[in-house]
Amino acid sequence: MTSVENQEQKRHPATVAEGDELFHVAVQGIAAEAMAGGRTGKGARRFVLRALAFGDQVIQDYEAKSPMEEKIACRPGCSYCCHYEVVLSPAEAVLIGHHAKHAFSEPDIVRLLERMDRVLYLREGRSVSERAEVLHETPCVFLEEDKCSVYEVRPLICRALHSLDREGCRAAVHAKHSKVAFVGYSHRYYVFQAVRSAIRQTCDEMDCQTQEMTIARALADYFDHPEPSDAWIHGDEVFKG
Repeated sequence: MTSVENQEQKRHPATVAEGDELFHVAVQGIAAEAMAGGRTGKGARRFVLRALAFGDQVIQDYEAKSPMEEKIACRPGCSYCCHYEVVLSPAEAVLIGHHAKHAFSEPDIVRLLERMDRVLYLREGRSVSERAEVLHETPCVFLEEDKCSVYEVRPLICRALHSLDREGCRAAVHAKHSKVAFVGYSHRYYVFQAVRSAIRQTCDEMDCQTQEMTIARALADYFDHPEPSDAWIHGDEVFKG
């Protein structure tokens, strides 16, 4: 077990360089299959969704063979971690943006855009301590009644993040700590970090944007572009963040 802050120092014993390369090769294969018919926005989104599912499956298979010593404390309606700034890749942004644009109602999209503007106004360009002061005012733009409204396409960092101490999470958010050591299992962090790195490498090889940004900035840029998915997979600059 380890915390988010210390995950690099206490990685799972199986996390060797060869293992990282295996993730890269697997994600390359996923991309090739997903876009066998050519580089399209639909193929790009299929690639990202399958890469996320691949990470989920690795975790599921590992935990089926090696049961966890302690139960994870996270439960539906527990959203303390959702008040911290989410950073994601352009690849994840095109998937989430497309989902929101096509699955949300028009009023829901209007509310989403208003939330994004508010979060960017209160957080962008501010210091770490200043951003911590507005934790309660700036939860994730996709948080609805303490539940994730894009759970099926949520970013890798959200899939990795978990805790064995719910009370510790609550106390940290209420104390407005700028950083929190979420105590959890290192193999979960390793797998999702490895998948994230593999997606980045694969996207670099395709000359697609890979610079990470906050979820609010990413979605603002996504909705500002007429054809974000197709433009991104063809190497155009969609995200300014």
